[in-house]
Amino acid sequence: MLHYGEPQVAVGVVFLLISVLIVALFVTVARQTVSDVPFERVQAVGYWVRKRWLGFLCALLVIVVGISLFDLPYARGGSPRTVVHVKGGQFYWLIDPAVLPLNKQVRFDVTSADVNHGFGIYDPHGHLVGSVQAMPGYTNRLDMTFHTAGIYRVFCLELCGLNHHLMQASFRVR
Repeated sequence: MLHYGEPQVAVGVVFLLISVLIVALFVTVARQTVSDVPFERVQAVGYWVRKRWLGFLCALLVIVVGISLFDLPYARGGSPRTVVHVKGGQFYWLIDPAVLPLNKQVRFDVTSADVNHGFGIYDPHGHLVGSVQAMPGYTNRLDMTFHTAGIYRVFCLELCGLNHHLMQASFRVR
């Protein structure tokens, strides 16, 4: 069951704080504005602020890119991943192998024998944890790591015909 509240409250508080900061900055600038300022003074202050702002943005960019490099979604070295071949058809899923490793990288190579299908994986608690399109003539990939042991269900998420609701399968993670 979805619980609403905590993330929305946090976003609301952050938005409120940023809004107050922007209004305070605007009021401060408006109060200190004088009608007649020599151009040279404005130019000197503007260049001073611009240099520091550029330096701050460059430092922020380096920090954000540096931090994000530690959490790329691409395969890292180490143990090889398990490749799972999935083929969908009206109205079935063929999944090979049907038993997958826990806490290891798994790549699903998903295709279709006939029409488009939506390959949706649900964890043992019934939450959608991954999905990709199964299309005839194409192999789409879905990289995942399963951290919970149990039986995962697969449902078709694309209306594919009269018995679409029967298009189900499962696999085990242990």
